Amino acid sequence: MPRQSFYFFDIDENMLHLPTRSHLLNTMTGEEKSMTQAEFDGIRGYLGVAGDWEDWAAPPERAFREFADGKDRNGEEYLLRDIRRALDAGDGWMGPSWDIFKYAVLRRRPIAIITARQHSETIIKQGISLLKEAGKIPEEPNYLAVFGVSNTAVRKELGEHLTTAGLKRAAIRRCVEMGLEQYGRDEAHSFGMSDDDPKNVDLITSAMLECKLDYPDKRFFVISTNRRRHVKLEVLSPHKEESKLRAAEEDYYG
Repeated sequence: MPRQSFYFFDIDENMLHLPTRSHLLNTMTGEEKSMTQAEFDGIRGYLGVAGDWEDWAAPPERAFREFADGKDRNGEEYLLRDIRRALDAGDGWMGPSWDIFKYAVLRRRPIAIITARQHSETIIKQGISLLKEAGKIPEEPNYLAVFGVSNTAVRKELGEHLTTAGLKRAAIRRCVEMGLEQYGRDEAHSFGMSDDDPKNVDLITSAMLECKLDYPDKRFFVISTNRRRHVKLEVLSPHKEESKLRAAEEDYYG
């Protein structure tokens, strides 16, 4: 079996920009306040702290219900609704890794979706199918795996005791194992994951380094897609004389 290049993708603010909203609860009045994920990320550290947000909380089941399987008051599945809305709003739905994702689909590369969302594999795949129906990709991806790591069933599979970061790391390692099992352990395969968030890039790098230690004959990449520039980092064995990360502003498409 020939060598393969495997591509792993997060969804939010990486592959897609979606209008999914978080919902805060005022613990004194019972009022609910909705905001975008970017807005929530900007204030989450102030919740419950003396100041403007001291009376506000984010109970997980209530605050992040739109990031899980479920339907709104109109009977629309949250993820499918938000993908339709994003597409209807114009070109702003394309995240910084969209071109890489589209390339991987065109080349029939094995693809894994690894997201902190709670959606089931079925709903995530239905969401990607909407992109195909809209003509944004020519065919369904060649799926290796789909992990919504906050999903209850996925947490049981990967480790209920793990944090979201730990679950993502476990999912990356599981996808590498699945790729080797399906496409052969003796080939010089390459594995890469893209993200534009520096914190996530660090997490991915750590997971890829663990994989490199287990499989030194394989290649592992982290593709940083921040706004300033796109950089592809190869994770190297720390036992070699070269540095652990070799940065190369090169073509992503292996």
